[in-house]
Amino acid sequence: MLISIVVPVFNEAASVGANLKTILAAAQVPGYDLELLAVNDGSTDATAGVLQQLSLQDPRVRSLHFTRNFGKEAAIFAGLSAVKGNAVIVIDADLQHPPQLIPRMLQLWSQGVPVVAAVKRQRGEESQLSRWCATTFYRLFKIFAGIDIEGQSDFKLLDRVVVDSLLAFSEKQKFFRGLVDWSGYECAQIPFEVAAREGSVSRWSFLRLARYAVNNITSFSSAPLKLVTLLGMLTLLIGVVFGVISLYQKLDGIALDGFTTVNMLIIFSSGAMMVSLGIIGHYLSRIYDELKSRPLYLMKPEPKLPNETKPADSRIDTV
Repeated sequence: MLISIVVPVFNEAASVGANLKTILAAAQVPGYDLELLAVNDGSTDATAGVLQQLSLQDPRVRSLHFTRNFGKEAAIFAGLSAVKGNAVIVIDADLQHPPQLIPRMLQLWSQGVPVVAAVKRQRGEESQLSRWCATTFYRLFKIFAGIDIEGQSDFKLLDRVVVDSLLAFSEKQKFFRGLVDWSGYECAQIPFEVAAREGSVSRWSFLRLARYAVNNITSFSSAPLKLVTLLGMLTLLIGVVFGVISLYQKLDGIALDGFTTVNMLIIFSSGAMMVSLGIIGHYLSRIYDELKSRPLYLMKPEPKLPNETKPADSRIDTV
């Protein structure tokens, strides 16, 4: 029975060779055959060469190479679409996802559980700001999308049925963790401690994480769009209150200063309109991206291995 391992990789030449060997060693369980697919997400260092060399040393290892950096989500789905295992394990290349959990995952899968998810017991060595941002994202995602993914990671085992279901989704911007939970398959969870990174550092900036969070929330919920209506109603209500107060003071003969009131109304209504336009614009941009129907990623041609020979010239010369 074949088990596939999908590993997204980006600029990890210094450690990826040793780390992939560690993952394979931990996943070697009697009764299962392994294939490991490393998806090179447009690395600009020597990662491609390291993966190529590793595939020469171990026939279980293959690699795909993007033309540029398309993001981790694209790398995961490229890997899912390229492997043929009865079950597929997605794991990070930096060993923050402990590969020692793989035998336990396979045991639960063999008992009929279609999804086995590794859940973070704690987030490891992160700043307080990073922890706060992650907690805020999970809470907002639960509020808007109705899906609780707190503590979830991309470290999962998926049955072939689940993989085929995920690949059937036609949307362009995909959120792996959210889609797995949304699909509703029975899931077993295994808690783990986040280990220190092996040979790499996080490449997620605050702005990139913020954009990632906004895109994932809006891909699962239209609630922010509906907030525009509530914001408009609130603005109208405040305007009515100010109008009634102004009319009462006018009829009562009280002199109106008016300047502060007018300024407050203008500032509030203008701010509400700009926020509303921003929310609408974000959803329009998502619709625009979907309508363009560009592929989720582009692949480089398969690199030639050193031991490959050039095929003989089959052209026929004529006189």
